Amino acid sequence: MHCTDEDIVKEVLAGRTQRYAEIVTRYQNPVYNLMFRYTRHELDAADLTQDVFFKAFNRLSSYQSERSLFSWLYTLAVNVAIDWSRASTRMQTKTPPLEELHATYPTNRNPAIRFEDRERGALLERALTLISAETREILLLRYRHEQPIKEVAKIFGMSESAVKMRIKRGLEQLQGILQEMNNHEQ
Repeated sequence: MHCTDEDIVKEVLAGRTQRYAEIVTRYQNPVYNLMFRYTRHELDAADLTQDVFFKAFNRLSSYQSERSLFSWLYTLAVNVAIDWSRASTRMQTKTPPLEELHATYPTNRNPAIRFEDRERGALLERALTLISAETREILLLRYRHEQPIKEVAKIFGMSESAVKMRIKRGLEQLQGILQEMNNHEQ
C-alpha cells in the first residue's frame, strides 16, 4: 500500500521514526541533484543532501500538510545550497551533468537522432550553467519537477508574478545563450 507523504510524516512524529527512510528514498534524487548543481562535486553534494534530510527530520514538526512535502523539503534544500554557496570560497569550473533534464529515449531510435539528442542536451547543460543559480532552480522546479507557480513562489519567498517574470526572463536568457552557442559552432 502506498502511503502519502502526510501519512508518513504523522507516523514519524508519532514515534515510528524508521518510516522517515521512505521520505528520504522518495526525495533523495531531486535534493542530491540540486546540491550537485550548486557544488559540482559528488562528495559535497552527498554531504549537503545528508544535511538537508537531517535538518528536515529535526524540523518535521514544523511541516504543515496544506503544503506539499516536496515543496517544504525543496525550500529547505535551496536554503542549505544557498548557505553553502555563500560560505564556499572555491571556484567551480567543472560543468555539472544535469542528466535529470534529458529525456529518456528508446534505444531502438536511429543512432544519428540519439547523438543529436545528446548534443542538444549537452548544449542545454552548458547554457544552464550560464544563468543565475536561483533562476536555474526556478526553471528546473517549474519544468523538470512540474511544480505549480504557487509552490515555486513559496519555495523562493517571492510573489507568483515575480516567479512568472523570472521564468519568462530565464527562458529568454536561455534562448539567447543557446542561439549564441549555435552561432559560435557554425
